[in-house]
Amino acid sequence: MGDSSRTETVPGQTERTEQVPQQSQQLQQPTQYLMLFSIGPVQEFIAQARKTRDLWFGSYVLSEISKKAARELSEAHKAQMIFPYLSQNMTEAELDDLKVANKVQAIVTTDNPRQVALDVKRAVTFKWLDYANEAKKRLGDSIIGPMWERQVKDLVEFFAVWSVLEDKYEDVLKQTEQLMAARKTLRDYRPNEPANLFGDAKSSLDGGRESVLKSGKYASYAGFGIKLNEKLDAISLVKRLSRFIGNEREFKSVCDVAFRQFEDEVRKPENLKMKDKVDFFYRDIREHLKEHVDISKMADGKADTYDSRLFYPNRVEEAITELMTEQQASTQLFKEWPDKMARIITRKLDFLYDEIKKSPTSYYALIVGDGDHMGNCLRGMRTVEEHQKFTEQLSRFASQVDNIVTQHYAGQMIYSGGDDVMALLPLHHCLDAAGEIQQEFIRIMKQAVPDGTRLPTFSVGIAIVHMMEPLEESLQLARATEALAKVRRDSLAIYFQKRSGSEEMKVSLPFGDQPVETINEMKSLYKSGYISSGFAYALRQLHTEYGDLQAHKTVPQEGLGELLLQEVRRLIIKKKPAHISKDNMIKKVLSLFTGLEETGGESHSDPLALLHRLAEQCVIAITLEKVGGTDGTQHTDSAS
Repeated sequence: MGDSSRTETVPGQTERTEQVPQQSQQLQQPTQYLMLFSIGPVQEFIAQARKTRDLWFGSYVLSEISKKAARELSEAHKAQMIFPYLSQNMTEAELDDLKVANKVQAIVTTDNPRQVALDVKRAVTFKWLDYANEAKKRLGDSIIGPMWERQVKDLVEFFAVWSVLEDKYEDVLKQTEQLMAARKTLRDYRPNEPANLFGDAKSSLDGGRESVLKSGKYASYAGFGIKLNEKLDAISLVKRLSRFIGNEREFKSVCDVAFRQFEDEVRKPENLKMKDKVDFFYRDIREHLKEHVDISKMADGKADTYDSRLFYPNRVEEAITELMTEQQASTQLFKEWPDKMARIITRKLDFLYDEIKKSPTSYYALIVGDGDHMGNCLRGMRTVEEHQKFTEQLSRFASQVDNIVTQHYAGQMIYSGGDDVMALLPLHHCLDAAGEIQQEFIRIMKQAVPDGTRLPTFSVGIAIVHMMEPLEESLQLARATEALAKVRRDSLAIYFQKRSGSEEMKVSLPFGDQPVETINEMKSLYKSGYISSGFAYALRQLHTEYGDLQAHKTVPQEGLGELLLQEVRRLIIKKKPAHISKDNMIKKVLSLFTGLEETGGESHSDPLALLHRLAEQCVIAITLEKVGGTDGTQHTDSAS
């Protein structure tokens, strides 16, 4: 009933596919097929990146070439699209905004499904080569041409399987997915095309590929964000040149995202004096730089926005180098001018921060989210119409997430396709953004899932990371945090460890406990002086002590929740600031812990587990305020 194939047609290569017997081609009549495509490689497109812009552009290109596959099926082969869902009345703008995962599924009526797969493969490959050729055009003769061609032409990984749609849709879908899983276990071993016989420098991002950069051309690379002596392969260079190829899109770096909390504080109406001092510093820096760099490129040319890199001593020299023109870089780059100017700006920064009693935080939030039980939900789709409705709603969710992250909370979307989410958020917005994304997913799933099907939930991991941490390590940390949330599912997991290596904070919180609201309330209490770090760590210690007592069975389980609530009440009074009354303290703070009374006994919840979650939420709430403030905005009085 089914057939499968991975085509091997790549521009610049000989087509290597099995021959279809001519007689069978003549006899075959148009038939309805369920076709499934998988496009990659995900690792090269997304995982291998030094800068977050490289990471974003890799996921963007993967989405765009997958979208090209869908449009080729829909427009050239009149396919009935299932994933992604494409309606005939979609505008070009709507198609441009469509986020597509690397899986494409459609029903195609054809007498030659293999040729359909070849056509889709060809369209996908040419779409990728459009980006690669534009990057090559920008670099000109500054790269090793033959090596570039060899690397880009072999990149796209394409799997196609199909089954005749002659039984129930759900049965055919299951079989086709099994075909895809089986096809992915096979590997094609292509002839090796060796590089230079005398050895070439390996790419610093992909040890399997050689660098295509020429050692004497680094002055011409500076404007593209390529560091002196950095080694990059062709694929990494296409991603690095993202701002110069394709549609120009605003992109916020980790530096921009971390800086946003400080910028919001500076722009508050009550901080006008502080803003005047920051504006004076920025104008002064522009005057110092304008004779040596292209200041029109500062903050991507937006005159009313600060270039965040110039507010971080460890980013100033990099910013100056990237702002140079090629001519300026060729005459000044190797004369230590950027280093000298960076030292001048750093001294001015120190003076500014001493004067305003604030400095921007170096931390940002990396959020990774994913739907729970999605596989079971998809396998429960009984008809094509149910599946189409579901994927249409998934596309809506991806667009809504982009809007939530970028418009509501000043973050940067890295990836949103299907139920997968990855984004950068400023510290002061990360919790609210995570909560709103989860709520939006649940709202949309209620409209997408057929009656009688279990409603999927959503899990989110938030890793608080330092901007100087290697991106690869930050991604690993964020994915590990998401995995922690997935243990319970329908949960929010948060991980933070200061770059200094001090004590780590890690907790998973069920969304049913309203963790975003609880942590925000604790942050408010901390800013108002009701709770302190001492109180938060005393809660931790209380949990540890009672955990030891429970392990030795010296404390009864019955009534433990009420006992713990009284202990918390004692701590609240003990840690009470002198200027706040006892009654007011208990009224404001104890309400957060009243849930302890409802645990134990006939309840299935564990009072010690709840105390642990509340203690960790308190520690995280205060840490978010301190990290966003001790480096940044802890002091809220206006500068005088």
